[in-house]
Amino acid sequence: HTERNINLGFGAAFLLLVLTTGIALYSIAASGSFLTISAIVVLVGLAMILGAVSRRFLLHDLQERSRILNELQHARARFEGILSIAEDAIITVDLSQRIIFFNQGAENTFGYSASEVIGKPLEILLPKRFAESHYQHIVNFGKGLSGARRMGERSEVYGLRKDGTEFPAEASISKLQTEDGMIFTAALRDISERKQAEAAILKLNSELEQRVRDRTAELEASNRQLRQKSEENETFVYGVSHDLRSPLVNLEGFSKELGYVSNDLGKLLENPDVPGPVRDRGRKLLQTDMADSVRYIQSAVTRLSNIIDALLRLSRAGRVVYRTERVDTEALIRRIVESMRGTITERAAEVTTGDLPPAEGDAIAIEQVFANLIGNALNYLDPSRPGKIEIGSMPSDRPGYCCYFVRDNGLGISEAHAGKVFQAFQRLHPDRADGEGMGLAIVRRIVDRHGGRVWLESKAGEGTTFFVLLPVASDAETSRPATKA
Repeated sequence: HTERNINLGFGAAFLLLVLTTGIALYSIAASGSFLTISAIVVLVGLAMILGAVSRRFLLHDLQERSRILNELQHARARFEGILSIAEDAIITVDLSQRIIFFNQGAENTFGYSASEVIGKPLEILLPKRFAESHYQHIVNFGKGLSGARRMGERSEVYGLRKDGTEFPAEASISKLQTEDGMIFTAALRDISERKQAEAAILKLNSELEQRVRDRTAELEASNRQLRQKSEENETFVYGVSHDLRSPLVNLEGFSKELGYVSNDLGKLLENPDVPGPVRDRGRKLLQTDMADSVRYIQSAVTRLSNIIDALLRLSRAGRVVYRTERVDTEALIRRIVESMRGTITERAAEVTTGDLPPAEGDAIAIEQVFANLIGNALNYLDPSRPGKIEIGSMPSDRPGYCCYFVRDNGLGISEAHAGKVFQAFQRLHPDRADGEGMGLAIVRRIVDRHGGRVWLESKAGEGTTFFVLLPVASDAETSRPATKA
């Protein structure tokens, strides 16, 4: 048909030129003028050229239209091929919501073949309880301005398989105005497996939450029992310590009395009436055996007295009623450092303080914590190098708490002993300081009662840093540079 149309177009153009030329000749004849043969030849040539050009343009236009049509046909074939093999169910319906396209994914999803559903109403693929609302949804969508609605932009839909089973699906829908009217294309994805997985996860989460609740209840019960036992132990220690105090005082008094008696015996032995052998034997007993025994007794009494005092301090740390208030940590540290100024000067130590936000807790107890830590830092400095102690703070991941630290470049603590330092009666360097090794145990007891935590980082020969996590006052300010104390 293309060649025929071209020939018709060429003939029409030639006829138009002949008619135009005839009209021109008639007009010239009517005016009494005549054209030469040359002029007529020129007109005829122009007519032929115009016809050829017209034929060429018409031919090019028709070829271009044919090429575009072929490309559209190929594109449509490719598009339909893609839709046919897509895993998602793709269904197209006309304005009356009858199915006009049903791809392979839809066949796999719904269990129908395309031939079974083409021309059928869409409602055969929907549970009855959703059919009417879905029909109205498509009608409203057709009247709206939006050309497409993606998956997830509306609530889940449910499909109905050929075997009567329902399944949840995500759906997207688009519309297109064609020469035959508006059509709607829906893409559905069966999310049954995902729903089952979500249900399984919800069940597992529920079971896990229940286990956590059960475990939490068990831990709370255990904590209550531990607190009760701890209170009982503290009461026992407190009572026993007081009970031991009385006989200990008596023992100390008797040992002193024994010393006085030894002195009196020594004076009696100097009497000239005492025989020489008896005097010599008595002197030996008094100056060696008796003196050593009295000294051992007094040393043991002093040691036992110190232990009882330490136990009482530890017991009081767990029993004392705290008064919670805003604690000016900077002023507190200044007081502690000033009280230790003599030791700091004696050991040529340099003490610096950084940002110390106000804490919230019992001021006396918190002062005891830092006094213990700073005192330990001074006691265990390395005499072979200038001592440095830094007191400061750092942000904490725990809301409402501040992490304070006391860092030194002292002797340090080996890994083998690091886990024991917070236990009672632990002294890692007994030759460097007096005491019963109760300081850090008391520190931990106080910090625990404030709901905080204390830990350390140390390396033997390099130094130690103690970290203390305590509640921070609500009006805590931002940090400032470190200063020398």
